[in-house]
Amino acid sequence: MSDQASVEHTADRLLAAAYKAPPADIFDQPGAVFTDEETRLSIAKDAADLLVRSRLAKFSDDGRTQLTLTNAGRYWALHGGYLAYLKDDSAASGGGGGRQRNPEMEALRSEYMKLRLNTFWWSFGPSIAGFVMSLVSVTIALFYGARMLP
Repeated sequence: MSDQASVEHTADRLLAAAYKAPPADIFDQPGAVFTDEETRLSIAKDAADLLVRSRLAKFSDDGRTQLTLTNAGRYWALHGGYLAYLKDDSAASGGGGGRQRNPEMEALRSEYMKLRLNTFWWSFGPSIAGFVMSLVSVTIALFYGARMLP
């Protein structure tokens, strides 16, 4: 079994363990037997990092040794585990017959979103100016408008 396959199988076991009894300690999980302890610990740490990177889990302590599941992690723990997540992710990312993402279009979409957000924040200036003018108008009407009445 290759290193990547070991990491993925360990991630699957960590996902199941974190679902059964949160938070799951990443180094106390039973796993495949390796010749040395260093390899086992390294694979466990890589598997935990893989789950956090794919946003199925998050570290629940400062030492980064315990995992709790996110909502997506709970979903995939119930629907087949990490290996099912990989199958679905590979089908959704282009393994099937869907359209591939064009990097030029993604860059253009990002640029347009940036312009839209910049315009959005600038629109608050006229809104605040209009609000201040309405407050001034109400103040003038309250203090000076009542004196003009006979």
